[in-house]
Amino acid sequence: MMSKMFPLAVFTGVFAFVYYACFVFGYTPVRYYPLLGEFTTQDLPRTAGPAMGWFTWIVVGAVAGLVAGLAAMVVPKNIGERLAMGLSWVVPIGVCVWILIVEWHWFVE
Repeated sequence: MMSKMFPLAVFTGVFAFVYYACFVFGYTPVRYYPLLGEFTTQDLPRTAGPAMGWFTWIVVGAVAGLVAGLAAMVVPKNIGERLAMGLSWVVPIGVCVWILIVEWHWFVE
């Protein structure tokens, strides 16, 4: 059996990558309209208020991360141990830094 932290690191990396990909490409098959308190798969008229896609991004990222994490559980221990745990966090940290760079315009005038 491999390290218990390896599947968690894989989950984190895949979740971060898929979450950001959904955000960038606007993948929101399910939208939440807070003014109506409704989830829907269709665009509603502007009178329904703003739609939120955040819930979709979380669910899609979590499902992709869970599948990848479960797949990582079958990796033999010797291979999992060879992968430095510090390197396995490069993906989520890199995605966070990339998001900060891309979205920096929100923080400066």
